[in-house]
Amino acid sequence: MPSTEPWWPLFPGVETALIAAAFAWGATLGSFLNVVVYRVPRGTSVAGGGSRCPQCNAAIRPRDNIPIVGWLLLRGRCRDCGLAISSRYPVVEATCGVLAALVAVAELGGGRLSRLAAGPAGADRLLLHGDWTMVTAWALHTAVLLAVLTWSLLAFDGMGRPCHRAAIAMAVTVVLVTAMPELGPVGVWPDGSAWPPAQPRVAALTAALLGASAGLTFGGLTGRPADPCSLALVGAACGWQPAAAMAAVVALLRQGARAADDGGRPPPIDAGIMVFAATVQVVCWKPITAAVGSAWRAMTAS
Repeated sequence: MPSTEPWWPLFPGVETALIAAAFAWGATLGSFLNVVVYRVPRGTSVAGGGSRCPQCNAAIRPRDNIPIVGWLLLRGRCRDCGLAISSRYPVVEATCGVLAALVAVAELGGGRLSRLAAGPAGADRLLLHGDWTMVTAWALHTAVLLAVLTWSLLAFDGMGRPCHRAAIAMAVTVVLVTAMPELGPVGVWPDGSAWPPAQPRVAALTAALLGASAGLTFGGLTGRPADPCSLALVGAACGWQPAAAMAAVVALLRQGARAADDGGRPPPIDAGIMVFAATVQVVCWKPITAAVGSAWRAMTAS
């Protein structure tokens, strides 16, 4: 018999506010991501100069630059010359907001989805217990997903080397998970354990480097220019197991998407396959790891 409980108690008021704030911040980052995807292939700076209409060169007004809302208020056209503005801009902003909100839900899960150890759940843990590790975890894992989205869009737009600032993203991820092992990837064995008698930071560094190496290897086999950096970044943050699973999921989904390929560049759905796989791995990292560990222990015990 289906549950008759309303859905809203699942997310009490404070948690809902935090998730909404995560969405808003993610959408803001999505606006910047649009700038990166537009300017990097053209060789222009992503930091200097405000956004302008490519036809009339009019500066985009602040009120028109509000993520998602600005495009809707303009009805998808430049305020000055009427040039149509691609719907991809608000779609990317909304996608980034959803990704940030999903990660927030996972990190506020208090042991259901969170990577962090068991303890006070949700906003109680964050606000009352001063556990700002949760914020760092959210920022790291959101950044990982937005980087994968950026590289996927650059690759879809035909940029030959789409992995913009991949080395910096990789270095920051490895440093963070080494300094804060509780954020780091699963252990080096399939069941999630580390090489004994490794210390937490040594184990986290080992797992991050192994995950990045595995991601680079698997990414070289999946056939898209952004795959190695995307899989390597997820591997550095989550471990080699999610990177391997991602490679398998991406390969299977692309087999289905290939039916829509007209022989030219990949179909639009291809740009979202890697992002989808990365989101599933990051958000569902803990239950997937538990399932893999249980399967591995059952295999080795038999």
